[in-house]
Amino acid sequence: MTRPRTPYRPLDITVPFPELSAHARTATRLHPRPGTPAAAGSSVGGPLLWPAAEAWPVCGEHGGAPLLPLAQFHVRDVPDLAPFAPPGTDLLQVLWCPRYAHEDGPFSHFGPYTRLVWRRAAEVTGPLAVPSPPPVAEERYVPVPCVLHPEQVVEYPWADYLPGPLVARIDAWEDDLRARTGDAAPCYQYDLSLAPGWKIGGWDSWHRTDLVPLFCAACGTEMRVLLTLDAYESDGSWGPYPDPRVHAPTGVDLGRDYRAFVCPADPTHPHRMSMQ
Repeated sequence: MTRPRTPYRPLDITVPFPELSAHARTATRLHPRPGTPAAAGSSVGGPLLWPAAEAWPVCGEHGGAPLLPLAQFHVRDVPDLAPFAPPGTDLLQVLWCPRYAHEDGPFSHFGPYTRLVWRRAAEVTGPLAVPSPPPVAEERYVPVPCVLHPEQVVEYPWADYLPGPLVARIDAWEDDLRARTGDAAPCYQYDLSLAPGWKIGGWDSWHRTDLVPLFCAACGTEMRVLLTLDAYESDGSWGPYPDPRVHAPTGVDLGRDYRAFVCPADPTHPHRMSMQ
């Protein structure tokens, strides 16, 4: 198949607002598509490169049921994973319990319980341990096996992260552009700042609530978004060609963005999940 790719942005937002350059971050859009992933590759819903001698993680709240493999990402495939990887690791594996509500201490939330596992891929030398499929309570949390087509893009912050005067100038610029060119004029928030879909890194959206910064429980550092799960890839003008209207290629559709935040000072500190 033709590799999904993001269309060029309608305009370069740093031309009218050069100060945004200082806030730019790269993100890697994962562009998952149904396929037959291998345990040695990056994937969503595929087999994990898991050591046979290592116990498979379980959910402590639901009868010790084995967690479901959600995804794994190699640094070699996903460029924006590298800044998060603890020293000596090059592989992130994400597992979760496919049920809606979990009470995980002070960070209870609605959504699947997740486990992040960092490891060095070359150290997995034994045969793979394949767990029995877990009892499934929510089919929408069971991913379709997908191969990935990673693509790095540039993102700019959600408006709540920006200084108020700059946001006011952007709003006035949008109003003027819309008055001159019509309703099809690009919008900062949905066309020029954050890419939708599954992605690693970049910026986090707060489109349902006010900005709620998350802080590491271990050291108090403000956390950064590592992984975003979003069923749609076609918000605004971000729809990838050759198939711009892609909805839920993984089969995972939580109805909202589901994000994993990690501590930039030490990614092995406990992560936090947030649904937006």
